[in-house]
Amino acid sequence: MGFWKKAEVELDYYGLSRKELSAKSGVPMTTINRAMERDSQPFALDALRVAKALHVSLEYLLDLPETKADGKKTDADESHQIEMYKKYHAIIETLERLPQTKQKGTLEIIKSLAELCK
Repeated sequence: MGFWKKAEVELDYYGLSRKELSAKSGVPMTTINRAMERDSQPFALDALRVAKALHVSLEYLLDLPETKADGKKTDADESHQIEMYKKYHAIIETLERLPQTKQKGTLEIIKSLAELCK
């Protein structure tokens, strides 16, 4: 998935428009529209501004391995974990609203179901 496709996923997730992205990032709306239509690689400064506006790493949007400050690669599953959270965040929030005793029981049921499906 290209930079602008991932940016669109993030826009959908946050419920933002391209116009709002333009305002938050300082990247002209025409640039964003044209780049999204073509799914072209952005200029470095535009890419950095968009990543910051969307609160994601530049590496994620560019589909590069993410690195720690010391230069070592982070967990290869990090982007997968982000996608999983996005997919299941409503369930997690619902579970968090349950009383503690109900949470434990619900988690036990989920674990039991997972074991049965193996």
